[in-house]
Amino acid sequence: NKCTKQRFTGFTMVKPTVDTGNANNDALKTLLDGGADAMWVYADQVKSYQCGPGVSPNWDCDMWALFGTKFAYVQTGLFGHAKAGTTLALSKKGSGLAEILNPCIEKFLKTQAYYDICKKHGFEDSCFPNEFFPSSNAATLTWELPTDQLTTTCADGYCPCPAVV
Repeated sequence: NKCTKQRFTGFTMVKPTVDTGNANNDALKTLLDGGADAMWVYADQVKSYQCGPGVSPNWDCDMWALFGTKFAYVQTGLFGHAKAGTTLALSKKGSGLAEILNPCIEKFLKTQAYYDICKKHGFEDSCFPNEFFPSSNAATLTWELPTDQLTTTCADGYCPCPAVV
């Protein structure tokens, strides 16, 4: 918990109460229907679920449009559990696969080829920048900030830490 600097405790994981074929839709519907008090999704999930011209969604646009009015993020910046939240390989614990793959991945992340792939697929803002990325003075995006550094309000969709009384 970025606000208390303590681990989250006293919670029970629940499965979604609906099955729409879209796990994020299922989790949000469960939350909005009162079947859960919180859900775990990427901090930029709502941005990814914007609807508009040229978008062919497989999610409920009206439900995700409730962002900042019926639901908001209460914790962002939980970075310690995974690098970018992406699993590249699964293996049996102790198999040694991480010791083989991690050096290769780290080496590749430093290459021009890595930048070229990010650019080709339009992920320059999501990839880990290296010396081949153009320098950027872009502001840090809201969902990239830990909760204890937010200056937003819940109406913005990203709740800051509560004021200490």
